[in-house]
Amino acid sequence: MTTAHGLLAPPSGPPPAPPVPRPGVAAAIAVAVALSVAFAMGQVLYWAQPAIASPLPWMRVFLLPESTPFTLTRRLLHVGWVIAAVLGLLLLITYRRTPRTGPGGGGRSLRACQFGILGALLLPYAVMPLDILASAPLVLLMCLPTTALALLCVHRVQLYRRLPAWLLLTGFGWGVLIGGGFGTVMIVWFQRYAGGYLLDWEHPRDAIRSLYTLLSLNAGTFSEMGKAAGVAILYLLFRRHFDGVVSGAVVGAAVGLGFNLTETVRFMAEIDPGQATTQFWMRQVIGLMAVHVAFTAVVGAGFGAARGLSARKDRLLVVGGGVTAAIGGHFVTDATMPRLAAWTENLFSHNQTLDLLLGVPLVTAVTSGPFVLAYVVILRRGLREQAVGLAEALREEAAAGTGAVTQPEAEVLLAPRRRLLLELRVWRRDGVAGLRHLSRLHQAQLDLATQHWHRTSPGADPFVSHEAPLRARVRELKGLAVPAARPSSSSEQEILS
Repeated sequence: MTTAHGLLAPPSGPPPAPPVPRPGVAAAIAVAVALSVAFAMGQVLYWAQPAIASPLPWMRVFLLPESTPFTLTRRLLHVGWVIAAVLGLLLLITYRRTPRTGPGGGGRSLRACQFGILGALLLPYAVMPLDILASAPLVLLMCLPTTALALLCVHRVQLYRRLPAWLLLTGFGWGVLIGGGFGTVMIVWFQRYAGGYLLDWEHPRDAIRSLYTLLSLNAGTFSEMGKAAGVAILYLLFRRHFDGVVSGAVVGAAVGLGFNLTETVRFMAEIDPGQATTQFWMRQVIGLMAVHVAFTAVVGAGFGAARGLSARKDRLLVVGGGVTAAIGGHFVTDATMPRLAAWTENLFSHNQTLDLLLGVPLVTAVTSGPFVLAYVVILRRGLREQAVGLAEALREEAAAGTGAVTQPEAEVLLAPRRRLLLELRVWRRDGVAGLRHLSRLHQAQLDLATQHWHRTSPGADPFVSHEAPLRARVRELKGLAVPAARPSSSSEQEILS
């Protein structure tokens, strides 16, 4: 509207509301704070431990000086806490001043402060994994091919809608750096304070047994906590990509693969370098898609299942159940592995070749086999449920006559083999560029159907936005005219979390 002098009149109505911090980012910060609280508890336990005084030579293992990477991690975390506190104060001030300064710059400042807090709280955990990987580049190169192949299989198991590659790689990177670093740091803390509390000079054998059992519990708890934190943060920041147990299990498996890579390099290069070949066989061949991948896939499936639940109590129940199961599985695996390994060694009459070829797979099947079976069953059921929901959504989209999806296209989209054959024909005819365009079109159509399915299903997530922008994207990829945008209703203006 213009005035008589041709100037723009001030807009009518109430002033724009100040930007509100995104709840997903705030919850992600809470997860990062929980990791810092766990680290601080380890430091307090170390400061408060009783002094160790013994003439026994093997006691020196509890009195070794801390390593340089651990010291650097500790100091960077202390600095990170100060930075996070300053940014938190700045966040509060920016939010309160936003109504006076306007929503534009205030919104950018809020986001910058939030992600700055996340970085300050999480990045220090990457120091120890980076030191491990940098100190053994040849071992890392040896482990990369098998890990890359496993990550590709995890990506391809998504027969219908697939997560963006960058999200999968982000989960993998979390497992390599942050998850692996947090787990390693917490294990080091336990090794430094446990002796002061648990050693009993009158019954040293019982004390050593207690130390080993609690070390297994500590490793299981904090390793799974670090991996689950990554799944949780990705879920909170990119919730729109989690459409069910399939996507959740896939993200969890990617995080587990990253963690497994760091742990394998650590065992081969630092903990057991004399048995590097055995460690590679155990962790990069037999246990590659078991153990850490299986545990974290179950955790991710819990988050994926929570995506379709409307009650907070139910969401917390399935997520907590997945995390608890993973911690229990990890603890049982670490606690029983030595005894099972000794049993298989006796079973095969101390024949090292038979023990490696048959004993290691047998022990892996006994310890983490139930979790492998669980995530395979979860993926199978999730894919079936996904196929049913997408079939209904694609039929409705084809019947609507918008041009985004036709009935023949719907039949191809619901048949992974037919879709693969079509992609191969397009690749032969049009090359890589044609294949890339067809893949983008298929994924856009599946994204459209998934969005419609979740928005119209009972107990729909309130953060699911309208699928009109996705429909316009599909029409654009097909070279169809995109209708002019119409004013959106309030229900269509919900932002993606």
